[in-house]
Amino acid sequence: MRRACLRLALVLTLALAPAGALAPAAHAQYGATFGRNKIQYEGFDWHILQTPHFDVYYYPEARALAEIGAHMAEEQYAELENRFSHSLNGRTPLIFYASNLHFKQTNITPGFIPDGVGGFFEFLKGRVVLPANGDLHRFKRVIRHELVHVFTYSKVLRGLADHRVPTDRFLPLWFTEGLAEYWSGTPDYQHEMMLRDALFSGYFVPLENIDRIQGTYQMYKQGEAACRFISERYGEEKLLALVDNLWRDRDFRAVMAFTLGEDFRTVSERYGAWIKAQYYPALREAELATLISGGLSTEGYSAKPTVYRRRDGQRTVVFVGNKTGYSNVYAVDVDSAYRPEGRPRVVVAGERSNRFEAFHLFESRMDVSQDGRLAFATKSGEADVLHVYDLERRRMEATYRLDSLVAVYSPAWSPDGERLAFSAIDRSGFADLYTFAPATGTLDRLTRDTYDDRDPAWNPDGATLAFASDRGADGAEGALNLFTLDAASGRVRQLTFGPNQDLAPSWAPDGRRLVFISARRDSTGRFGAQDLWVADLAAEPIALASRAAVAGLDATSEAFGPPPVRLRPLARVTAAASDPVWTDDDAVVFGNLEHYRFTVRALTGVSGRLATAEPLVMRPAPADTARWTLGRLGDDQGEAKTRPYRRRYTLDVAQGGVSQSPLIGTTGGAQLMFSDMMGDDLWFVSLYNTGQGSSDFLRSLNVNVTRVDQGRRATVAYGGFRYGGLRYDLTDSEANETLPIVYETLYGGFGAVAYPVSMFRRVEASTSLARSMRSLNGERRDGVLLANTVGLTHDNALYGYNGPIDGLRAGLTVGYTTDVWQSNESYFTLNADARRYWRLGRDVTFAQWAQFRGNEGRRARLNLIGGAWDLRGFGLLSVRAQKLWHTSHELRFPLLYAPSAYVPLLAPLGIANLRGALFFDAAHAWSDGYRTKFAEGNARAYNGETLGALGGGLRMNLFGAIVLRYDVGYRYRDGFRHRDKFFRQFFFGYDF
Repeated sequence: MRRACLRLALVLTLALAPAGALAPAAHAQYGATFGRNKIQYEGFDWHILQTPHFDVYYYPEARALAEIGAHMAEEQYAELENRFSHSLNGRTPLIFYASNLHFKQTNITPGFIPDGVGGFFEFLKGRVVLPANGDLHRFKRVIRHELVHVFTYSKVLRGLADHRVPTDRFLPLWFTEGLAEYWSGTPDYQHEMMLRDALFSGYFVPLENIDRIQGTYQMYKQGEAACRFISERYGEEKLLALVDNLWRDRDFRAVMAFTLGEDFRTVSERYGAWIKAQYYPALREAELATLISGGLSTEGYSAKPTVYRRRDGQRTVVFVGNKTGYSNVYAVDVDSAYRPEGRPRVVVAGERSNRFEAFHLFESRMDVSQDGRLAFATKSGEADVLHVYDLERRRMEATYRLDSLVAVYSPAWSPDGERLAFSAIDRSGFADLYTFAPATGTLDRLTRDTYDDRDPAWNPDGATLAFASDRGADGAEGALNLFTLDAASGRVRQLTFGPNQDLAPSWAPDGRRLVFISARRDSTGRFGAQDLWVADLAAEPIALASRAAVAGLDATSEAFGPPPVRLRPLARVTAAASDPVWTDDDAVVFGNLEHYRFTVRALTGVSGRLATAEPLVMRPAPADTARWTLGRLGDDQGEAKTRPYRRRYTLDVAQGGVSQSPLIGTTGGAQLMFSDMMGDDLWFVSLYNTGQGSSDFLRSLNVNVTRVDQGRRATVAYGGFRYGGLRYDLTDSEANETLPIVYETLYGGFGAVAYPVSMFRRVEASTSLARSMRSLNGERRDGVLLANTVGLTHDNALYGYNGPIDGLRAGLTVGYTTDVWQSNESYFTLNADARRYWRLGRDVTFAQWAQFRGNEGRRARLNLIGGAWDLRGFGLLSVRAQKLWHTSHELRFPLLYAPSAYVPLLAPLGIANLRGALFFDAAHAWSDGYRTKFAEGNARAYNGETLGALGGGLRMNLFGAIVLRYDVGYRYRDGFRHRDKFFRQFFFGYDF
């Protein structure tokens, strides 16, 4: 995935190259640049809180959040400074966003940020960037996690410098992330979920093979467990010693052997035995969800179910899933025993348009009203929106954008279908409960505090909301318990308590019981699985009456307090259940993680299971008696200084290079990049020389200065340049055809703008004005060239290891170039490019590509085609003409998913997959007409005839980043009437 500004920079680079300071020429030669857009929706008014060790960047609406985060960071600094026996040299920038949706807009990293990323540490300027997203305990943990990275990075660099060792090594990712997780706090319930499932399902990776899961969530959690093992087996101090001893060897295994006093294989074997001893005993009490419940959707990712009985009596389960790469809303019909009738069908197709830009797959539930209206939330532009879909009529009913809210989660219908309750985050960064009435557009806020309120569910009588929150006494340590909120009075009561994670309540049809998810700590303090539990809110009449008589009170008296709650385990799973829904026919439909698969399942006969479950009785207390607060900056750390943010630029990248060409000789130069702290303003400076000697130095000096401002929605770029020297120009229609080398001096300026209409579509425009002085065929040609272009690009394609696998990419560019001084050049440009990808199966794609490129007018530039990237079987860029059309069709299919599993010797080469392809290419290029043909040896060979190729090929991905391509086939000429010759072609690059 590429950013709009980087694509724009590519266009500018091409436009400014001496081969033609003209954007139309660049587009004509290289075609469209695709990719989705990362959009800066918000104009953040940044301010800075200066604490003793940090510069905290925030916007005014999130001032309270910034003060809490700054206090957390200073507390963490004091402890980590002692733990690392190390002090940081400078001040660390902390950049806080109030929500994940704001965090996704950051320009500090150029790539797209998925939902699961909680923050990152960036090396160039030492920046820590993270969102709060409503959960302050998670916020605190992520701050500490990233500060561990800051200290680790600083200590490693100091150690290498002290031992005069070059900075050519670093700690492996599994250790750095594992250490950051381990030193961020006790293992959380998601850590236990991941490890339990990996061990019980058999995909746990031994330490010697952990590179196989590099960068995955599993690697984070296994790395955390490995650090805990080292601490318990060898001593906590050994973790720091591993950091200190990195200078000894590039191979971290050797560093581990030296530090721990045992060879690496022995350490790995001890680690495997230790972790099995930790978790295997729990397997005796666990139930396999695949044995006790029926699968409703077991392919791909499936979660967040809700249940609806249609007017004709048909039961339907609706859920969010990702089965082919795009996330969609699916529906599957079930019988009375909750067995699926047919395969799940797509109800709402997501991630292809701005309306359904992204689902919160792991965070947001859905709900269906009694009359069949499905409510769900998606990201749409700068914020989340609420959608209502009519399941009976199978059409979208409405979309609601709530201007004051940024993120919206888990909408739930009131029993009368008049209101939606949900959790939401505004620009302050705190999560509260709201209700919204679609008929009137009325938005009401139910809670207003710093607690994390989530997963609201209406009681069948519509008078009470159940929800999960950290507002209980144990919430100070991050526990989530269940609460109820009286819709009329706003009174909150606590239902469950303890250091647990109680989530996702759902009412039984009788309104007296709740089913929910609970991860509870065992005797060791470690979280167990995320099991299904039931809370019975009905008081026991005999016990209550007896106690009331002793107290001299009526059992229903408010003074007697709320009734007790009886808890019963409904199912103890191996890893994690999620988002249960209690149906009207004694079943619970829920999501489940087992064997690294997220599925939707149905547990029937709930009453029978509960009748045999041993109850746990707890006495709830009003939530108001158990409030807690977090410290803020200034409480005990002195007052902080505050100042507005001002852009200051520092050097990010400086590199030099030398290249050698047999045609134009040696080229040497340097490139520099500067940026501000927020990454919104970039300056690029390039300086190089193509001279053949010292006397030619100034004449062949090349300078380019470009500024790219991406701090607003429209990315704007401008700059100036001076180029001079020999160049090899294939696009010049009057240059020597066999060796098109000319000398040119070119200087001028340019400007460009890219405006993203949505994540999938953008409009681009550019202009350049350049003075050109060239020597061509013994004549001097001077001119002032003005080039203007405007273009529209669309890309909603889904990408795999080797290229796009589904969706559409299309672009249209028009331009005009003229010599405003001598009138030597005047031509129009039209480029059209469309690529459609059809998913025939899970891993089979049929790809189609059609394009037209045309330049028409005085001294119109040539377009180029030919080579492994477009017209196969013909030489690279060997087909040249002012106008051309080209089409390609390719069937792509898998051969081997993991070649190294069959040939282990391939593993060090990083071979990720092996795929095959069958292709058909055709093209026609012309300048003076279709009948114009040239000899084979001429530089403009094949001009004026229809060419093509037919064959097959292999694609191999290395290290997840490099695609090698090998094609064989026959090439054809003269409108496919003549089979020219058999060809073999080896090259690299992603599929079109």
